[in-house]
Amino acid sequence: MRFERKVVNLATLGGVFSDAEVDMVRKRWKCSSEYVAVFAVEKERVLGQVFVLRMPYTFRDGTQPIGCISAVGTRPDVGRSGIARVLLEDVLRREKEAGTEYTALWTNRSWGAHALYEKLGYRDVYSPPWVVHEAGDRHARSRPNLGVRVGRGSDLDALEELHRRSAQGRLGFCFRPKGTIRGSVRLGFLDPKKNLLVARKDGELVGYAHVDQNRYRTVCGELVGQSLQVVRALCSEIGRRTRKKPIAFQHTWVTDHPRLFASPSYAHIPVGWLGMLAQAVGRTWSQRDAIQQFATADPRFICLAFDRF
Repeated sequence: MRFERKVVNLATLGGVFSDAEVDMVRKRWKCSSEYVAVFAVEKERVLGQVFVLRMPYTFRDGTQPIGCISAVGTRPDVGRSGIARVLLEDVLRREKEAGTEYTALWTNRSWGAHALYEKLGYRDVYSPPWVVHEAGDRHARSRPNLGVRVGRGSDLDALEELHRRSAQGRLGFCFRPKGTIRGSVRLGFLDPKKNLLVARKDGELVGYAHVDQNRYRTVCGELVGQSLQVVRALCSEIGRRTRKKPIAFQHTWVTDHPRLFASPSYAHIPVGWLGMLAQAVGRTWSQRDAIQQFATADPRFICLAFDRF
């Protein structure tokens, strides 16, 4: 039923997970649970799916794996029939039996599925802040570029090490399985030449930025630098390359550097429609309790573009 599974993926998510991709995620990232996904099947047709990973999350009292739910989808011709709910309830049963204390997922708060997640005990805990500038060329200023250039495959290991060092002492998705970004390149989710800018000083990688750009806008959801000067240089280069298109910066690196966006030329949006929800497996809790436990309002919290699942 591989073709049937791909039909569900294509119809609900706009893409397809190949068997090779699933195998690589399990072997390289080593963060999958003992099962990859749960499917609803009727008469040799795949009607719905839920994929599951277990990823490390650092709470105030320590780090533990949480169930990360993704790729929730139902065939459009059987939508609103309760299939997604049954699948999610089955996943939660499995996670409870495995001893998982918390599960989390990302969704758009404007979608109907958000109400289903709330009924199942999920609470909104985080939504990326946005800072938007009208045009990139106005953002760029003349300053030393610290050797900023496009990314290369040879930068990936140093890039991951820089993130590891910068995330020390933080809360949230601090620890990424080794090879996370290299795996994204192999899966085709990331092209170093198109999506990465790196800053080097005296031959050492001191910063990088992930850039998602199309003909209408540029979004930078992950930027890591050893100093404010490096962060400024990367932002300036993003603006220079964006030219007259709107440019948006998002996620916690934005709130880490408020001085960088203090000018009235920036529009600040504290939350977006995309957000992360969390659930305490086997018990109910309030949104306030969920935010407190996941520490998303703590200044030490960190979540960047590669931490979305």
